[in-house]
Amino acid sequence: MDERVLRFRVGVVVVASAIVTVVLVMLFGAWPTMLQPQYTLHIRFPEAPGITVDTPVRKSGVLIGRVSRVQLLDEGGVLVSTNINRNFTLRRNETCRIGTGSLLGDAVLEFVPAGHDELLARFDIDRTGRLSPEQERMALEPLTDGDFISDGIVAANPLRVLVNLEQNISTAFASIQKAGDEVAQVARSVNTALDRTEGAVPRLLEKTERALDGLSDTMRAVHNLLGDEQLNAELRQSLRDMPKFIQETRETLAVARTTLDSFQQVSERANVNLENLEQFTGPLGQRADELYEEIQRSAVELRRALTNVSHFSESLRDGRGTIGRLVNDDELYVSIAQVVANAEEVTRRLRPIVEDVRIFTDKIAREPSQLGVRGALDRRPSGLKTGVTAW
Repeated sequence: MDERVLRFRVGVVVVASAIVTVVLVMLFGAWPTMLQPQYTLHIRFPEAPGITVDTPVRKSGVLIGRVSRVQLLDEGGVLVSTNINRNFTLRRNETCRIGTGSLLGDAVLEFVPAGHDELLARFDIDRTGRLSPEQERMALEPLTDGDFISDGIVAANPLRVLVNLEQNISTAFASIQKAGDEVAQVARSVNTALDRTEGAVPRLLEKTERALDGLSDTMRAVHNLLGDEQLNAELRQSLRDMPKFIQETRETLAVARTTLDSFQQVSERANVNLENLEQFTGPLGQRADELYEEIQRSAVELRRALTNVSHFSESLRDGRGTIGRLVNDDELYVSIAQVVANAEEVTRRLRPIVEDVRIFTDKIAREPSQLGVRGALDRRPSGLKTGVTAW
């Protein structure tokens, strides 16, 4: 074969392969993803059923990226890495959820708005039960390349729910069958009871008929009673007076309630006073014996003091002793009064002498030389001479 023909055929195959590749890429939707810039997000899930590489990532049903890596963590859980197109903005107040794209169970990652409890768990650091403006601003911040989301959730799979309900449905059918058997047993019991009480049914009907006759007589008597015009008028008057009676009853109950409240307040105050009195009398009760002994000793001392006062008053009255004689003897009182008067006279006369002595000692203290010969020969007026002359 010619080499040029061979090369031509190889080129045709290569071109055809490239065209098929482009068509397949466009059909599977990976073409826009390959052309657009992307950023990576890492999400941790407790499990990742059906998630593989190239699993679509959607937001509001729109394809925004694909899964790039699935990693099983040693500490538990699954770490899923995703490539998100940069023209789609994801925010921190959104949650990544693993859902099903169809009834066949195809898995898909979806970004949905987080619930109120999830937002509080993420951003309410102070645990106040609400988000502050700063925390709300943080919740609206966009996710950037390399951010980690630790609270991915897994939506329930309908097929798994049906499988889990299989045992519950079996249990429910068994309960229904058991209830039907019990109803059949009750019906059989009722039939047996009716068969045994075949004669009792007519007697029951007869008694029922007599009861209905009695009820008819009672209603007839009531009709006759209500047919009385005077009685009807009194009943109407009673009904007209009923609102007033009810109002008075309410007022009486209000007064009674107020009185009871007052009694309750008085009782509360009495309880408080009793508690205070108990606090006061408690220590007294603990020291009762000691206080009793103190009172006895005080009574004995008081009795002795009263006895002494009685003896003293008797001595005064009888004139015994110095004070008694002073009180009863007038001459002794006059003598003592004269002695006091003489002492006052002597004191009055001694006052100038004492004053001169004070002046003398003061001058001697200032000029001790006046007591010597030089002082005697000195012609200056002497304080001593002056003091003596003055005396």
